[in-house]
Amino acid sequence: MQLEHAKVKEDIQDLKQKVAEASAKLADAKRGREDEDGERAKKLQRLKDLAEERKKAEAELATLKENDPQALADLEMELQLVKAAANRWTDNIFTCKAYLVKKKNMGKKEADAMLGITSAFDYPEDKIPKK
Repeated sequence: MQLEHAKVKEDIQDLKQKVAEASAKLADAKRGREDEDGERAKKLQRLKDLAEERKKAEAELATLKENDPQALADLEMELQLVKAAANRWTDNIFTCKAYLVKKKNMGKKEADAMLGITSAFDYPEDKIPKK
């Protein structure tokens, strides 16, 4: 019983010391934050307003990026590249069809069926609307 009592007293002393240390740290932290004429509250409000303004500006920037001339030019170049690749593949398919018809004596419809193409198959530029 006496040992428990001594241990509890020791724990109380340790806790008192920790409370004193925490109070000292709190006082140190408050030292630089004295509120002079409500300046701190004004500055915090200004910070909040600026953060809100920044968020709005970033949202506007994101919407304007869609109409960026450089991005549109990049998309146009990519479209040309993709169109060239599609035309190359279409040429290859028509070349295969011509080979099957001429060299292997297949009918055009039979060659189309073998290649899996329909009568609507054509070069992609014929499908793209003109500006």
